[in-house]
Amino acid sequence: MITTVTLSPCLDKTVKTGKLDLDSMNRVEQVSLDIGGKGINVSRALSRLGVTSRAIGFNFSGGEAIPETLEIEGVECRFTECPGCLRTNLKIMETDLGRTVEINESNPEVSSESIEVLKASIIESSKDSEFIVLAGSVPKGVGSGIYRALGELSSGKVILDAQGELLLEGLKAKPFMIKPNIYELETVVGKISSESEIVSAARKLISDYGVQIALVSRGEDGAVIVSENECYSCEAVKVPVRSTSGAGDNMLAGAILALTENQPLETVLKYAVTAAAGAISHDGTTFCTKEEFERLLKK
Repeated sequence: MITTVTLSPCLDKTVKTGKLDLDSMNRVEQVSLDIGGKGINVSRALSRLGVTSRAIGFNFSGGEAIPETLEIEGVECRFTECPGCLRTNLKIMETDLGRTVEINESNPEVSSESIEVLKASIIESSKDSEFIVLAGSVPKGVGSGIYRALGELSSGKVILDAQGELLLEGLKAKPFMIKPNIYELETVVGKISSESEIVSAARKLISDYGVQIALVSRGEDGAVIVSENECYSCEAVKVPVRSTSGAGDNMLAGAILALTENQPLETVLKYAVTAAAGAISHDGTTFCTKEEFERLLKK
């Protein structure tokens, strides 16, 4: 079993326009609405790849579609319901220029009582979970040390996908694997300008915090994976890019699939890059199917 943890779920609204004119009315060419949150996305991606998972975390009013959708897709849910309205993240894609603007709301403040309920859920869920995925931002009322606290309560291998203080504090729980993108890695190690610096930064985190694997996503440049004794780089699979929303979550799901199969580090990277490619060729927050994965893996 894989348990994913989402503390700040959302609805992802993606709209496509031509060239965005900031001083005039803009017409929408296409719109899509998806449930979201990094852990939720990882669970959905895992389901498409044939891996069973459980989604836990917080949920809010207006988020009824989250457990409904996940259960339809075969994901077990154990969310802690909290007062207040679920946030919406708006992604505006300019098709003429090929760029995306993201405008993210914040979820309501979460009480200390809800946090304690979540901690109990972590303890219970980790009893039968090989991996615990701690991913994404956190709502108000949740301190930057939450991933460290949850990681230390988990009996499964912790996979951490966060940035800034959340990543820095979470590292103190000695996660099994981290999956930062370049920007997220820079929030804890400073500016990075080359592939060799990515490897050096990852190796420092491995040495300082006991991390076993660092998977660093590089967008259109692919990804790098690093352990204490190995490192590999893989270019991105060339596919038409329709949306980058959820690409990193698909990448993480691909890596987890390889880990559950006890694949070598090189294959973990191949699976990760393949799953990401299968997602970005679709509109909105979409996930790589098993059929797409097997076809793209040959590339």
